[in-house]
Amino acid sequence: MKLKNGEKIDHIYSDQIQIIQDKEAFSFSLDTILLAAGCLDYIKDRDQIVEFCAGNCAASIYLAHRSEAHFKTIEIQEHAYDQGKRSIELNHLENRVEPFLGDVNDAVKFVGRQNNMVLVNPPYFKVAPGHVVNPNEKKAIARHEILVDLEHIILQASQVLKNKGRLVMVHRPERLGEICYFCQKYNLPVKKIQPYSSSAEKESNLIVITASKNGASDGLILKSPIITQTSDGHYNPEINQYLLAQEADVKKNYYFYVLLCNDNTLYGGFTTDLQQRLNAHNSGKGAKYTKSRRPVKMIYHECFNDKQQALKREYWFKHHSRSWKEQFLKDHNVTI
Repeated sequence: MKLKNGEKIDHIYSDQIQIIQDKEAFSFSLDTILLAAGCLDYIKDRDQIVEFCAGNCAASIYLAHRSEAHFKTIEIQEHAYDQGKRSIELNHLENRVEPFLGDVNDAVKFVGRQNNMVLVNPPYFKVAPGHVVNPNEKKAIARHEILVDLEHIILQASQVLKNKGRLVMVHRPERLGEICYFCQKYNLPVKKIQPYSSSAEKESNLIVITASKNGASDGLILKSPIITQTSDGHYNPEINQYLLAQEADVKKNYYFYVLLCNDNTLYGGFTTDLQQRLNAHNSGKGAKYTKSRRPVKMIYHECFNDKQQALKREYWFKHHSRSWKEQFLKDHNVTI
């Protein structure tokens, strides 16, 4: 992946996830991981999930790595959208994370209305009269409510969520009153609040709230604060479980892929290495079917953490008609 001026690649989850960042812009940090952590208990593999104010898509990429759900992200700053798009490609998640460049206020246009979850790390600070914001426009838009405010984020979340869908948001504790008010106003009563503090001696400086569309207005759970750091400045085990992959979680990627053969036929296959498998097909060692139909071109792939899921996907694709396969590829933005 070619990087632009000022860019670097940072890693999450024991180097399993790579994110392109710009040192001159607002980069992901611990609050991004805490937001994602607040989603993990709710995500199901068939879910359609939306991320508002996505930046470089770090939270969605993290969650896509740890689940089989599908994600749509919305980011208004073109530089951040571009970094997110390339980070998705870098992690081979093009077919499960779909980025959109646009305004959260137009969310329904991008993602529809029947989504299972919205996650958001929004601008934390209002722009008070006379307040001087960061002279770096990229950072100012990410930190301050210049282009979208808290109320409109919650309103848009309510509009794109299905009944009982969840909003998960990371924010500052001083805005909790407003968050609860706007959530109640737009039929998203807050159901859980998880505070975080850097030490036991300090007040909480971050909260992750979970709200439920058309949920009951009672039954709020206020969790005990989680201390993020030890006395010597290292992350506590409760935080490290989200930052560091356990040995059992270091998973191999398995791919279902589609080839366009030289005679215009389609071939579906399974592999753990896309480039190696494509080279094998074009050298005549990949499969009996493709040997006489070279050269072949890989036009589509999906990534799985489970071998059986990838094999089932291959079997499922192969047992459909040519017209069905063409429509499937068209639906996934592949033109033959």
